[in-house]
Amino acid sequence: MRRAIILTSLLLLVLCVQPLSANPGGTGDGNRDAACGGSCHGDPGLSEPSSAVLSFSQDRDAAYVGGPISISVTATDMELSSRSMVGMFLLSGTHGVADTPQDDGWTILSNGEGGSTNYVETYAQDSNTGATITWSLLAPVNEGTYEFYAAIHHGGGGSARMKISSVHNVTVGPIPDNLPQMLPWDAMTSRSLGEESVLSMPVVNATAVTLEYRIGEGPIASISAQMEGEAWVVTLPAALSDIPLSYRVVMSNDEFTETTGWISVANNVEGYTADIFAVRLQSMALMLGSLALCISIQRRMARNSNSAIVEPEAALISPDQTSMVVPSMAALEVEIPQMEPVSLSLDDPRRPPGWTDEQWLHYGPDHIKQNHGGGF
Repeated sequence: MRRAIILTSLLLLVLCVQPLSANPGGTGDGNRDAACGGSCHGDPGLSEPSSAVLSFSQDRDAAYVGGPISISVTATDMELSSRSMVGMFLLSGTHGVADTPQDDGWTILSNGEGGSTNYVETYAQDSNTGATITWSLLAPVNEGTYEFYAAIHHGGGGSARMKISSVHNVTVGPIPDNLPQMLPWDAMTSRSLGEESVLSMPVVNATAVTLEYRIGEGPIASISAQMEGEAWVVTLPAALSDIPLSYRVVMSNDEFTETTGWISVANNVEGYTADIFAVRLQSMALMLGSLALCISIQRRMARNSNSAIVEPEAALISPDQTSMVVPSMAALEVEIPQMEPVSLSLDDPRRPPGWTDEQWLHYGPDHIKQNHGGGF
């Protein structure tokens, strides 16, 4: 019966788990298509629709071939779970496969969160204010009009929710003559604390290159880059604490001044890593300790139960005797005719605790004689 109750309880706990819980803790930033399915959020076929409002903005009207542009996506008015976490995508299509900006030839320099991926997880503490992610990009090598979509994954109301925006078009035009230009480049998006960072930037058609940076929301500082070979080189000062840093490259010549979008840099802070062997030993010790506690409690309860059963007989042991005084049947046969009828009160204070009425009426006289001098 007890086993059936335990199995029924476990089954009820399994049935109480929400089928659309998805990944409430997120899965981290990455390059992901729109229909990443259960691997990054909820299955698109099972998720609920989101009420989020997705809007685009960009730092310039159009880009040129290989030129910089920053595209921002803002999400507001969405349902929020207790974690307030949202995942936002920048996409070049909605086919569910090969629809990242990189698949269309774009280069993501920064996603504003210390990475260069098209999918970013962030927090939105207020649904009205929402969350904004800015991607700094380099345009493809071919001219034309390119499509962008934004998508959001989040939880709310006990369900996984998804939404994809309407199309946003960006025009990529020809390169103006003699325009300073950043060639395809792996931008620095993370670094270690306490170490200076050397950036080598492949800029062409520029007579001066300056690196502008800011720590947190502080003032903008600038460092002039020096030409070394075919690249412009500059050194960023070391980070002394885990404060976000962002930078951009300003390229100029006699005719034009061109600036990249802000690129965010994450600090690599060594975190705590648990020793799995120690965790297993601790779990085993906790299990054995729990078993020992259960066994000890069970034995003590059994001992108390046995003591309660033999207590009336134990009360017949006199202080100076090591054995129980139990009259023999022969003695009883001789003594009973000689005993005068005795009337014992059931609430007599001399009655040992735990004795039944039958025990008290039968053994009470002998108990009183031996322990109280025989007075009734």
